[in-house]
Amino acid sequence: MSRKDAEMSKIPVEPNVLLYYFVDLQTKLPDTITVLLAGQEALLIDTAFPEYAARVKEDLAGQGMAVKKIVLSHYHADHVSGCPVFAPCDIYAGEFYEYNFNNCQIWEPYFTYLRPTHLLRHQDTLAFGAFSLRFLYAPGHSKCSMITRVTADIIHVGDLLMQTKDGKAALPFIADGGSFSEHIDSLAGIKKLAPEAIIVPHGGLFRGRQEIAQMVDDRVCYLEKTSSTMGTLPLPACLLHDISAYDHLEFHDTNILRLMV
Repeated sequence: MSRKDAEMSKIPVEPNVLLYYFVDLQTKLPDTITVLLAGQEALLIDTAFPEYAARVKEDLAGQGMAVKKIVLSHYHADHVSGCPVFAPCDIYAGEFYEYNFNNCQIWEPYFTYLRPTHLLRHQDTLAFGAFSLRFLYAPGHSKCSMITRVTADIIHVGDLLMQTKDGKAALPFIADGGSFSEHIDSLAGIKKLAPEAIIVPHGGLFRGRQEIAQMVDDRVCYLEKTSSTMGTLPLPACLLHDISAYDHLEFHDTNILRLMV
């Protein structure tokens, strides 16, 4: 099964906010593209892969809508490689994007990568129709990660949190340029914002302040126990729940290597 055959569904988040949700049977993590609508114009948060981006573009075009702006939560191929599908348009990314821009061309050179047209800094804002987006620098998963506050009650968290299509918590992943301490601080930032709903690019839409706080606490527990013991504890001892509740356990080995750098 190729990405072109992945199942696509549309999840209404609130008026003028849609979540395109893609499930590839060969992978455990879903991919999402968030769409904000203003008249006949659309703003995307992340583009996922080109195959998914093309399907979103076609669906929006069928409704007479064109993508004018793209916001990137961070510069990894599974979030940015769909950008050329919408060219030319404005592309917004964190000011530290270039580290991953260069890495992506080494890691996955078969994609085309576009540089952002606008750089985002902590607390920057962007007006789009009735929306006033606010961006918060939130490193940890990667060097350039950003949280986007879509509305007063909804935030897009990038890959600070991930959840499989089967509802299991994916272990946090410290990518090249990421950091345990920064990841913990950025997760604490989500909890401080106390959103009513979060959009998780690899997971979907989650509602309820209590559930979101528990998702954050779960990941913080893993990160704190792993880092404070320098990876010497066995994985089950680093988890808040039974290991059967988690997936992508292979991330743990990579995370421990980050502690050694």
